[in-house]
Amino acid sequence: MSLSKPKLKVLFFIDTEADFYYNSPSPHFSKLDIIKWKLNKLRGKLYRYPNPSRNGFINIIKSCKKYSQKAIFCITGHLYLKSCNGFPHHYEKKPNNRWFEKKIGKDWYYWDRGGNYRTHPGQFLGDIIEKEKSNKLFEFGLHGFAHEALTLETEQTIDSIIKAGLEAAKKINVKITSFACPYELTDDEQSPNKIFNLLRKNKIKNIFHTGKDRDLEIKRYFAIEEPETEKGLKKLWISNYFEGTSSKKHIKKIIQEILKNQNKDATYCLGTHDFTHKNSKNLEIMMQFLKDKNFS
Repeated sequence: MSLSKPKLKVLFFIDTEADFYYNSPSPHFSKLDIIKWKLNKLRGKLYRYPNPSRNGFINIIKSCKKYSQKAIFCITGHLYLKSCNGFPHHYEKKPNNRWFEKKIGKDWYYWDRGGNYRTHPGQFLGDIIEKEKSNKLFEFGLHGFAHEALTLETEQTIDSIIKAGLEAAKKINVKITSFACPYELTDDEQSPNKIFNLLRKNKIKNIFHTGKDRDLEIKRYFAIEEPETEKGLKKLWISNYFEGTSSKKHIKKIIQEILKNQNKDATYCLGTHDFTHKNSKNLEIMMQFLKDKNFS
């Protein structure tokens, strides 16, 4: 006998970054955090994360197909390309907030010397996306263009970043539906709705978010809410994340939270990051649960 469909909807989305995790730290990081990030990058390439990083994206695609799991990939726009000649690419302006230069002493596009998916497989995923774009399990969105901290930027810069991502996706005939902001910097009390308004302008349908921050003061939080549609833009509140490196305890916590709220008329937005999935172990645990309990 088949299980009845729970009221709670589970929406699975992936912040897809590949090598962009290695390119830039969070603007929230202290000097000590920067040191930890550099050490974690080294651990990641040696044994913790998939190497090349694109293998994490491939592992998620394979698992979704195996379990018939629908997914929204919010992809760092540069990854839609199959090759490039370095900055500039399309419409994008360089971020004008100098937090990045102050943190690591480099230009924002220091990593971008051009190349293609064969020479720099973690900077280009266009070859894979082009093959998967027609699969009905998958939707495709943006995660900035080069993983920018958007709330710290001017409207002109943000608009140029969105347009660059749309243009990169257009090159392989991918229609963008959703957006997830890097670092979860989506809305700010000092300039509310700035990013939302620009996404509407560029005809994006969905935005993943966790509420408002105040500059770099973190005030956001996870929640299980019904999506809110405002002027044609659907706001999807992020409920939690799990990673390829998450502990059994954390995976169990998410499963229990979903079960606890299964009769709630809401959406559980469950996120992950592609570059953490060196193998499919945690993906398969989560997808098997969602399938068994009729959430997927």
